[in-house]
Amino acid sequence: MEYVQLSMDEYIQSKNDIKNNLGGIVKSFVRIGWQLTRIDRSGAYKNDGYSSIAEFAAAEYGMNRTGVSRFMNVYETYSADGDTPELKEQYREFKFSQLTELLQVQETDRQMFTPEVKREDIREFQRFEKENESDPARLLDWKDAKSPEEKLKATIQEFCRENKEIINAVYSSIMEPKDLAEMISPSGSRSYRKGTVYLMFYEESKGIMVKVFGETPVDITYRYFLDVVHSLFDEYDAGAHTWEKCFGVLPDEGATAQKQEEPVEPKMPEYSGEITGKVHDDISAEKVIEKPEIAPAQPEEQIPGQDSIDQHPEYMPEPDIPKKKPEVSVPEIHREDQKSGPVPENNETIPEKAITRKEYLETLTLYGWADYVAAAMRTFGSIPFSRLREISFWEEWLCGKVDKKGRPWIE
Repeated sequence: MEYVQLSMDEYIQSKNDIKNNLGGIVKSFVRIGWQLTRIDRSGAYKNDGYSSIAEFAAAEYGMNRTGVSRFMNVYETYSADGDTPELKEQYREFKFSQLTELLQVQETDRQMFTPEVKREDIREFQRFEKENESDPARLLDWKDAKSPEEKLKATIQEFCRENKEIINAVYSSIMEPKDLAEMISPSGSRSYRKGTVYLMFYEESKGIMVKVFGETPVDITYRYFLDVVHSLFDEYDAGAHTWEKCFGVLPDEGATAQKQEEPVEPKMPEYSGEITGKVHDDISAEKVIEKPEIAPAQPEEQIPGQDSIDQHPEYMPEPDIPKKKPEVSVPEIHREDQKSGPVPENNETIPEKAITRKEYLETLTLYGWADYVAAAMRTFGSIPFSRLREISFWEEWLCGKVDKKGRPWIE
């Protein structure tokens, strides 16, 4: 705004206009900025003996220096051309607090924000800008992405990794862009930042604003966002469990998940070849399972409910177990079972009870457990390696029913 000259009547009118608009809506704030600017540029405050516009505003309205500067800056930044208090069309729906925050954002970047945006999202963008300006290393290949398109794609991947429910919803239902927009930003606006990329989500009709540091902001549609998601994760499509198949356990749940699945470690399939390579030819799944047996050369499968010599440890000699392969003594378990109830008669049978493979493993020593799993790995030859990397496979395997010898349970 250029220099203006106010008559005494105009000066008095400007003063009254400021007083009447204090505490009003955003248009009133801009009008106050307009009148303060007019008085400042004309020097009319000197008519009342003031030396500056700040002194004038403090004495007349109780305004501090920062407030005066904010009013005038908002007017000068967002008003239409000419000596008028009218806002530019694109800013007419904003709140005064939003316009104040946007003063710290470069003009080319203000298109990132609409009236629906939260004040905190604008402040987050300011932090995003400052951090990248003060840390040139962030401009290097974040997530090995070089071009703005690659950086955007990497950011969408990270967004999906941090929002498990969204990627699972995409692959467990027919997700349209409108549905995706409502799921990501139900309130109408939401921000997300990763490295040198800042995303501002709006409703479906307004799309998504993207700011890559050092580049001009661009807008993308939710359809484009959805297409990128499919290009990244279609190969991991597992319906409502797509996130788990792609990323495994959540970062903050990793320790809990490992504790619950102990002693099976998720990384075991990655070195399965090394384990099976060390198993000698004379070690087999059958031999591991039959170790506790003092049995004929060709043992028969135990039929549930059938009585056997195993059920009567008092007639059995103590098993000769090598020291290097200690096993939990099965007869001891049966002795405890016998103490808890009467000894069955000759015609009475004690049905065997199925247990889970996890429960069986918990009865073994560390060596016995490793021996059992190594032998079991030899039987997985027909299972794709990608399947062995899935947590769900090991959950099913550990929950599978076996008999007291670790053999698959036959109903």
